[in-house]
Amino acid sequence: MKLRALSALVFLLAVACGGTASPQPAGTTGPPEKTSLKMGVGGQSQIIYLPATLADQLGYYRDEGISVEIDDLKGGSDALQAMLGGSVDIVTGFYEHTIRTQAQGKAIEMVTLFDLYPGLVMMVGRQHTDQVHRIKDLVGHPVGVTSPGSSTDEMVKYLLKKGDLARDSIPVVAIGSGSTAIAAITTGQVWAGVTVEPAASQMEKAGTATAIYDTRTAQGTREVFGGTWPAGGFYLTTAFAKQNPRTVQAMVRAGVRALRYIKTHSAQEVADHLPPAFYGGDKAAFVATLQGSLGMFSDSGLMPSDGPGIVLDTVKTADPRTDWSTVELKRTYDNGYVQKAGVR
Repeated sequence: MKLRALSALVFLLAVACGGTASPQPAGTTGPPEKTSLKMGVGGQSQIIYLPATLADQLGYYRDEGISVEIDDLKGGSDALQAMLGGSVDIVTGFYEHTIRTQAQGKAIEMVTLFDLYPGLVMMVGRQHTDQVHRIKDLVGHPVGVTSPGSSTDEMVKYLLKKGDLARDSIPVVAIGSGSTAIAAITTGQVWAGVTVEPAASQMEKAGTATAIYDTRTAQGTREVFGGTWPAGGFYLTTAFAKQNPRTVQAMVRAGVRALRYIKTHSAQEVADHLPPAFYGGDKAAFVATLQGSLGMFSDSGLMPSDGPGIVLDTVKTADPRTDWSTVELKRTYDNGYVQKAGVR
């Protein structure tokens, strides 16, 4: 039974029994204002963004009365620009973009958090593992990122600043994600590259690259960024949210349902609902990688209270030339939609 129908039944039963039921908040009940949406994703088959595709494959968007077309883009900055340019309605991307965009005078907000940590890994190709052990060893040599301005690019800039190195001392090269990133790193097109799962584990298993900075765990994230670093999830413009609150609520409900599915089913069961592009011909290896990544996913979809400040500190460190004084963190995310979702 669909969630909206179930909620209505609970309300009617409560009234019939002489009890009361809490009404849904104004503006978020009823059918969605838009029944067809375009979603931009900067690398759809990356595990960090898996809940967006899983929700689609399980029919959760359809349950909410929405048809979602997923536009698989090269990197997070491409997805952001697509949304700001109006070619997509919503993005599955990293939270840090909401902070950086607000500093530029544009208002976007995250409404569902998928990942408690980013899962970013700087991989050094086998040809250079004897020469490269830390960021300073890469000065003057090409390092791959999904696209300039993306979160992978931000990690490079942050590590350079932490190492007291010039922001432009490492030339970054756009290598995309997945198979194109693997090819760039393993063939020596770049000395190192920042990527995520499953690409990182695929290279480790093949012995073609080694991790030198790794945020696939909470501990690794603390070592790199100094604490909690919320990452991927649904974000959109504040204007879209104000104009389409029921649509946003429906999307959030679908996203939270996908997170609950991940937390209540095995990695094998999750993988069984994903397109082959996710596991690239080796489903068993993908399942093993996913099993090791399950702790990354939020079990609620809520932004943790200690996360936004640490992400802001990261972007300030990586880009000291930008004026960050105008950023209001409380406007970069909205937990209200998750709190109203009613998914258990």
